[in-house]
Amino acid sequence: MSEPQTAAALIQQGLVHHQAGQISLAMDRYTQVLRNDPRNADALYYIALIACHEGQLQQGIDLARRSLSYRPRQARAFNLIGQALHRMGKIKDALKSFDNAIECDTNFAAAYSNRANMLSELGRNSEALSSFDRVLALDPDSAPDWLNRGATLHGAGRPEEAIASYDKAIALDPDFCLPHCNRAHALTDVGRDAEALAAYDRAIALEPKMAEAYLGRALALKRLARQDEALASVDKAIAIKADVSKMHEARATLLRLLGREDEARAADTRAAELAAKESAEKSGTGASA
Repeated sequence: MSEPQTAAALIQQGLVHHQAGQISLAMDRYTQVLRNDPRNADALYYIALIACHEGQLQQGIDLARRSLSYRPRQARAFNLIGQALHRMGKIKDALKSFDNAIECDTNFAAAYSNRANMLSELGRNSEALSSFDRVLALDPDSAPDWLNRGATLHGAGRPEEAIASYDKAIALDPDFCLPHCNRAHALTDVGRDAEALAAYDRAIALEPKMAEAYLGRALALKRLARQDEALASVDKAIAIKADVSKMHEARATLLRLLGREDEARAADTRAAELAAKESAEKSGTGASA
């Protein structure tokens, strides 16, 4: 067997182990290839992939760039670098890498998806929506992309269109709780409170510890003038996630509507304490433990 065939066979064996979750065996095959051929772009890419998945992001980026130095137009390598940069909080650099991936392969759906998410994070909603439309033209059955497209539309102040996008995500994956919760938020925004309540209930049925869904459910119940049930729902949210100021703010409002002023003031105090803590953490001035 010639050397290139040996490398190809080892890479294939590595991929079988990799897909089975046998990472050490996969690494053994990939590194064996590199011992014989340090310039093997495939082995470098797959080791980079493992490094990124294990949280060794800079090492993964460096290996992927080495792979690109030996085989320049690898969309997958640019896509991997972009994902690692995103996890490092380097959004603009990640976006550039996804753009490079698309330049290498104009039909690479995953790169369009990642690019759309970066643009959405940067608040560039119209560009993000164009990228979501492109990925969904390539892969119309991608529930996560319909979900993220809906979130971008919602963030852009287009809740009715967001609902339609969430509906697509739900049709493709009915047991995915997040589209139900996001859809409920959008329904609340357009005044469809009874439908929102049903959507929150569905999200909670799928994920009983989703605090955000209990909070949203409480707001829908409040608008439906069902204040006692709303308070019970907020209390559920706080039982799951006690250190979020907006939950205590909502509790204070409901207690006040129910005429329980002393409890409302206590909830206000707790909300203010948590809001101050959240603000300090956001500005990087919070005390370390």
